Amino acid sequence: MKASKSFVVSSIVLVAVLMVMALSLGLNAAAAQAPESQAGSSPEGPTVVVPGAIPVQGRLTDAGGSPLNGTYTLTFRLYEVDTGGTALCSDTNSVVVQNGLFNSYLDNCYNDVWGQKLWFSVQVSGDPEMTPRQVIYPVPYALSLVPKAEISGTVASNDALLDLDNYGSPGKGLRAEAQAATGETYGVVGAAKSPDGYGGLFYNNGGGTGLWGQSLDPSGGDGVKGESYSVTGRGLYARNYASGIAIAGYGDAPSTTLHLYPTLYLVQADGSGDFVVGASTYWGTRYWRVDRTGRGYFNGGTQNTGADFAEQLAVRGNEAEYEPGDVLVISAETDRAVELSTQPFATAVIGVYSTQPAVLAGAPDKDDPLSGIPVAITGIVPCKVSAENGPIHRGDLLVTSSTLGYAMRAGVNPPQGTVLGKAMGELKDSTGVIQVLVTLQ
Repeated sequence: MKASKSFVVSSIVLVAVLMVMALSLGLNAAAAQAPESQAGSSPEGPTVVVPGAIPVQGRLTDAGGSPLNGTYTLTFRLYEVDTGGTALCSDTNSVVVQNGLFNSYLDNCYNDVWGQKLWFSVQVSGDPEMTPRQVIYPVPYALSLVPKAEISGTVASNDALLDLDNYGSPGKGLRAEAQAATGETYGVVGAAKSPDGYGGLFYNNGGGTGLWGQSLDPSGGDGVKGESYSVTGRGLYARNYASGIAIAGYGDAPSTTLHLYPTLYLVQADGSGDFVVGASTYWGTRYWRVDRTGRGYFNGGTQNTGADFAEQLAVRGNEAEYEPGDVLVISAETDRAVELSTQPFATAVIGVYSTQPAVLAGAPDKDDPLSGIPVAITGIVPCKVSAENGPIHRGDLLVTSSTLGYAMRAGVNPPQGTVLGKAMGELKDSTGVIQVLVTLQ
């Protein structure tokens, strides 16, 4: 004949993530005949407890209240409802009971317990699950993790007050969201109160990304934003200790009106400030800068792929009738305009239609196509030449010719004000294009 026994769990402590729950439970069920009691012995716990498992201590008695002894199969479960439903997690262990007392644990609940109200149940061997389930309330320590909770203390330099690790693939160590529809909200706030401290430290030692910021709202937003409220502070600081790149930017937006979406966009609100400064150290030797007016200062000069200095000038007639290499003279009919040369030794000669100017002056930054053409007034530029005044040799002075838009050899003692420049190539006959150093004189 089967005997009855009672199972009383005196206390259970749940530890999951950062939540501790103290439990006081009383459970009863019918079970098979119990072994003889062994009065005076102490409960024997498991030799190995899985890290992160929930310790369980209890007292097992028969229906008359006498403590039991022996080995029993106990199944522990956690629910979010007091009756029915599906268990959030469960664990079955072979448990040694001594004088009614035992130590065990509930595993596999890492992702299910986060401080919510729960119900605990026990099943002994093949008996039905004991009823009623026992409610679990968070202890006061767990309640400290409500909104505006604070964790403070003193730890060693290599330790942390809060350490979150996720070894899943993929996975997140920390996820924080601020979902208020309006107002200033923050998913994570980090603060440091020492001059050598960091409000937040993110690193990746596996070839990945230390800090990843995203803006997924199509209406706008910032993936990463940094601010500083001190004169010597920095809104955003980046450094590479391995001689690599400190800041890298990637953009994939076409040019638009007002050029609103470049890879790097700089705003300087103070009219006397600088957009950018390049120096050897902070407040050290300054090598280059671009000020708020757009003026650049470069201690070592500049280097361009182009080879001449040009001015953007209007043309007389149709721009489509002009092409790079044309020899140009000042227009006699229109202010600040040019036209093709038509006669030899013209004193109104001004330069050559530039192929690729290194510097283009008089060209405003605007979205509409520029009017006029770039006219090289100094520097080396491809130029149309004619051999009508004899073959052209390197170093020959050049002047305008009678061929429309072409230069020719000047010969001896050309009239003052007619020289276009010096030939840097040769032309034996007919017409062609050679490199010319434009040096008006």
